[in-house]
Amino acid sequence: MSRRKKRSTEVVTAKSAAKASLRNLGSGTLELIDNNITFHIEKGYFKKRKEVAREIPMTEIESISQAGNEFNITWKGVTDTFVMEETELVGSMYERMTRALKEQRKMLEDKEAAKQKRNELAKILGVTTGIVDSLFDVLRSLQGRVDWNRVESYLTRSEENVRSFTGQKIGTIKLDFAKLSLAIKEHLPEEISKETYGILRSLYEYFGGLTSTNEFLDQIHPNYQDAKITILAHYTLNDIILGTIVGDEEIEKEGDELVMMVDDLSKRTDLKINVEAIKDVIHKLGMEKGKENVIEESRAVFRQQLKGLIAA
Repeated sequence: MSRRKKRSTEVVTAKSAAKASLRNLGSGTLELIDNNITFHIEKGYFKKRKEVAREIPMTEIESISQAGNEFNITWKGVTDTFVMEETELVGSMYERMTRALKEQRKMLEDKEAAKQKRNELAKILGVTTGIVDSLFDVLRSLQGRVDWNRVESYLTRSEENVRSFTGQKIGTIKLDFAKLSLAIKEHLPEEISKETYGILRSLYEYFGGLTSTNEFLDQIHPNYQDAKITILAHYTLNDIILGTIVGDEEIEKEGDELVMMVDDLSKRTDLKINVEAIKDVIHKLGMEKGKENVIEESRAVFRQQLKGLIAA
């Protein structure tokens, strides 16, 4: 077993290191180590010691080319020419270097793509919370005597937010307000309620369907899982607001669920979310049933605590 392991190590070393020379620095060993191309030379007459004469990070390489037994590596605007002493290793070394360079560039591209998706997702969350608030405002406006001018203003606000949402580049969704708009014009509460819940369901399913193969997106915030929890938490907050108006007996349970979701977001994203502030607004909503200023305060507190995930 030990002999097999030793042979394997020798093969890897042979492929990733080779004797070479670099103009003005002399002969040494050219190696590919941890996404760096390193050139070592030996110094000392009696006790030889390795010294790094060149260390070229893959992130700084502009190009690598091969001509016979020479490697031309251009980085930071300078080209270093390494002359290989072991011609039989030229092909394998060149292949390893170019492959490593491609992998490094692919990784950087994926990281940049993940950052762009993160920023886009934060914007989408910001717009979506506005849409959700307006749609729940439509629902709560149907309780008791209906002020149709107010209902229409909530519809207009929703449609304005939707126009911003349609510019998003993540996933696909179609939000059709035509039937809801017609139901509001004709003053049909049941139809309004049905269409509003339908749009809310489509939005929720949109976030539930988001997936990614970019591993770097999972490592930054907000990622798709953060977005799903954030939207569910925001729906829950608005459901609590609506519940205080219609007398829903599940409000206390929903309040506990909301606190758990916010606490989960705090832990998974390392955001300093003040969970007690969320608890306070939930309690205030229960005490001051349906008061407009309390509703706006609760939403503002929610956004403030999750501002690291939701773009303004």
